[in-house]
Amino acid sequence: MKKTALIEWIALFALPVVAAFAQSQPLFPNGPSAGTPRRVNVDEHTASALVVQKTSIRYPDAARNAGIQGTVVLKVVINLSGDVQEVTVVSGDPALAQAAMDAVKQWKYKPYLVEGSPAEIETQVSINFQIKAPAQPAPPPLGTFSDNAYSNDYFGIYYPLSRDWVRETDLMRGKLASEGNTQGTYVLLAAVHIPQDTSPLRADSSFTVLAANRTDAHDCKQYLELLASNVQSKKEGKQKGDVSQFTIAGHDFYRADFEYRQGIDHHTLVCASIRDYMLHWNIVGLSKQAIETAVSTLNSMQSSPPTIPAEPQPIPKKDQNLPTNVRVTPGITAGLLIKKVTPDYPSEAKYAHIQGSVLMRVVINKTGDVVDLEVISGPIDLVVSAVNAVRKWKYRPYLLDGNPVAVETQIEVNYVLQF
Repeated sequence: MKKTALIEWIALFALPVVAAFAQSQPLFPNGPSAGTPRRVNVDEHTASALVVQKTSIRYPDAARNAGIQGTVVLKVVINLSGDVQEVTVVSGDPALAQAAMDAVKQWKYKPYLVEGSPAEIETQVSINFQIKAPAQPAPPPLGTFSDNAYSNDYFGIYYPLSRDWVRETDLMRGKLASEGNTQGTYVLLAAVHIPQDTSPLRADSSFTVLAANRTDAHDCKQYLELLASNVQSKKEGKQKGDVSQFTIAGHDFYRADFEYRQGIDHHTLVCASIRDYMLHWNIVGLSKQAIETAVSTLNSMQSSPPTIPAEPQPIPKKDQNLPTNVRVTPGITAGLLIKKVTPDYPSEAKYAHIQGSVLMRVVINKTGDVVDLEVISGPIDLVVSAVNAVRKWKYRPYLLDGNPVAVETQIEVNYVLQF
């Protein structure tokens, strides 16, 4: 009896002790000791959804100026309260890594829960550094040409040209596009000087007016000085004299003259900074005098078309409601042709076996004379001959409702070698 009572007493005493001992032991005897938070590896995508506060990342100036870009990958440890505890670089350019680390250290995360309790996590953060190209201004208005003058209100230019200057604007636009050089550069006007009734028949100069996106780094004078230095360093030619400056129509123009070792000797570049663009007159000539003839066209430039005094309006007549220009097909104007001058085949083109077609856009006035002409396409070696012949063509007036009107059409002149 005493033995049984002793056993019961020992059992009653042992149960609370065992229970207390059991409660003092960790639930997972092989896990981390009390006070050490559990660390869980979390993929980057999941961790990115927990970010509640981000500090913007500043692109290092030195890296931007050096053109350094790329991705920096960081290993990040986030504590129970969502603060970034550790940041180390896994990969990336050192010029970018410090900026990425400085920013990520200040990020704040929502606590990550495991079985309802916050847990420390380890993850990766990828920071992409990319240099954005500067925003390009909208393409400028290309302007119009009528009544022997180019006009562009956006740039404040009214630019008359004599009939000795034959436009080839569309031709140069196509050439620029074929060379892949259209980014931020626009052809406003192009013309070649083909004097009328001169012998020998040849183009002695030409110019192309380009509008190029203006950068903060250069003004016109700096641009021309940089160009001169580049031409000389490549031994392509040399600058003649210094950059000169003059003002026309309220715009400041800068001029630089060059002589090249190959091709046409004489080149002149005239530049004006207007609004968001630099306007370039690229001028080439067979002689200094030809260059000066091209440059002198700028003297007639105005900021706007001349104002014509208003005249009393007469009582409208029936023919005054007719359009000033009518666009007709080449087939129609071919039937009106009464005098056709055959173009001479240039001897230089024959010798070089150059043949093909010259396509022109022309305006024929009410009396049947060709008064405006623009080259659309064709070998430049044949253009002068075609232009000088077509200038002398004569047409019967085109009648609309019984009244003569000016027409716009196209003329194609073909050159075929006879073997």
